[in-house]
Amino acid sequence: MKHTLGKRSLLLLLFFVPFLAAHELAEFSLTTDKKSPYVKEAVEITFHAHQINHDNVMFFFVTPKKSTDYKIVLLQKETKELAYHDKDTEFHYLLFARKSGKISVDFDFVIKVASDNAVAQVYTGSRDNVKWIETDDTEISVNPLELDVKKLSKNVDLVGDFTLTQKLDKERAKAYEKINIKYFLKGVGFDDFNIDPLGSIEGVDIFTDVIKHANKATKDGYKIQREFNYAIIAPKSFTIPATKIECFSPAKNRYYTLTTKPHTIDVQALPTSELLDKEESPKQKNYSKESTNFFIYLLIFIAGYISAKINIKIPFIEKNRYKDIQKSSNPKELLYILMHSYADKGLEHYYTPLEDMAYGKKGKKSFAKIKREILQSLQKKKV
Repeated sequence: MKHTLGKRSLLLLLFFVPFLAAHELAEFSLTTDKKSPYVKEAVEITFHAHQINHDNVMFFFVTPKKSTDYKIVLLQKETKELAYHDKDTEFHYLLFARKSGKISVDFDFVIKVASDNAVAQVYTGSRDNVKWIETDDTEISVNPLELDVKKLSKNVDLVGDFTLTQKLDKERAKAYEKINIKYFLKGVGFDDFNIDPLGSIEGVDIFTDVIKHANKATKDGYKIQREFNYAIIAPKSFTIPATKIECFSPAKNRYYTLTTKPHTIDVQALPTSELLDKEESPKQKNYSKESTNFFIYLLIFIAGYISAKINIKIPFIEKNRYKDIQKSSNPKELLYILMHSYADKGLEHYYTPLEDMAYGKKGKKSFAKIKREILQSLQKKKV
């Protein structure tokens, strides 16, 4: 009878061991520097875990659960070995609430336990014989972090503390000459935004490029440096308007406005003489319909005969395609057409030689040759 009771007691004890182990492996805490932040205000969250069971090697893994209510990223993980089998780890996170009201931030917490022998056997022999550590994993339930997020009283473009400067390369230009203006945004705050410092300008073509020089997460928010580059091409004078960007600073608890400076650009129209291609645009002869058809048939026959004999391909440009390029009469006009209508066709390498040619610089290729190469390139790409 005693033997039977002993078995039952041992089984009962073994049944409860895992439950007790899950609570005796480590102590942990979840804290934040703000309980009532504003929408898109930086919040630092700290998860601290300390090993209290010193029998084995211990590893802590913490993963925040994804949600549309917030954006969260890991800032830093700090691990200290206070003593033998005595590990202390802190996880620091940066969070931005995307909506107002009460939100819950959930975390998955897993403790992996391994024996000294298992850790020692990670490398066996050569570097090509690496093994994973065999661990016993325990998932521990963590109460969610509750935040009461405050709503902004008005809509803003940026949340944080920012400055905006600008640089214009010229205020006078010739028609279709490229004008460059840059805007530099610097500051600390929420990095998920969409602003356009230049805005829209009627009657001009604008080409945009945004460069992210810095976008580093810190406990106070993202440290941001962005450069907004604009290339403007216009046939006549125009005005770059002042643009207002509305902002809110949670640190100073105030709303403020970043305002760009306006600029009036004087664009000089091209003289009539510059609109003519004197060297390489011969006058078109007028033929009657019958004569034109005759020469077309003759050219096709000759081209087909030569092609068959010497086995080469002669590129033809379709009559009704690329009319704008075919009719361009000078480098400036062709440059404007390429940047306006063919910006995504991989022809950027022709911009500089055309611009140099337009302002009197001699290049290796003539205008007619460049135009012919462009037409042939488009024909091959079949765009």
